[in-house]
Amino acid sequence: MTLLGIISDVHANSIALISVLFELRRAKVDMIISAGDIIGYNPYPNETIKLFQYFCIQSIYGNHDKAAITRDTSSFNSYAKKSMEWTINELFPQNLEYLKSLKSKKNFYIDGIKILIVHGSPHNENEYIYPENILLPNILLDNNADIIILGHTHIQFSVKFDEGIIINPGSVGQPRDRNPFAAYAIFDTKSKQFALNRVEYNLDKVIKAIKNAKLPEELGIRLKFGRGKKNHNNH
Repeated sequence: MTLLGIISDVHANSIALISVLFELRRAKVDMIISAGDIIGYNPYPNETIKLFQYFCIQSIYGNHDKAAITRDTSSFNSYAKKSMEWTINELFPQNLEYLKSLKSKKNFYIDGIKILIVHGSPHNENEYIYPENILLPNILLDNNADIIILGHTHIQFSVKFDEGIIINPGSVGQPRDRNPFAAYAIFDTKSKQFALNRVEYNLDKVIKAIKNAKLPEELGIRLKFGRGKKNHNNH
């Protein structure tokens, strides 16, 4: 039996990540995997990457991580673009190298279960997958996976089908489902059961740091209310 901790979209919110890691450690998970977007939006990019490395979190890259590498923010809205420009200037060289080492997807074969982890969709890290637009069973069968783990929408959900399970653990660092608490999931490979969880963290500290870094005020408002527009321009 393996107990997996599953996270996504930390977005440089190391304060939220610490709270999640505490809960995962308390649950005695054997491994932590991430569906990308380690950085962007929030003001702790270097601290967040340090935590990923220290806790040996197995991650792919998300569209924000890719933007830091390529410096291409042409698809971003104004808030995302400004925060990414700030992030690029703040990133330590060794942490940029860490991001460059990540892949767009990962396959895990754990206890006889085929797990695929992607950011947006198996085809594109920028594609938004919501429960209502999942095309099944093709998305599971086409990718030869029992479980697909994805992120990008910042909305926590799991959908179970005869062919397998698709899960979005939600966002650690910037939830958009009207719940400001940091989101994460735990998967038990023996029972094949997922638990979708939330944990409170020091929001005020992060909002103050956003203000001090002169990042867009809207980013703090998003954190406080767990909100975000549900459209493809909301990078």
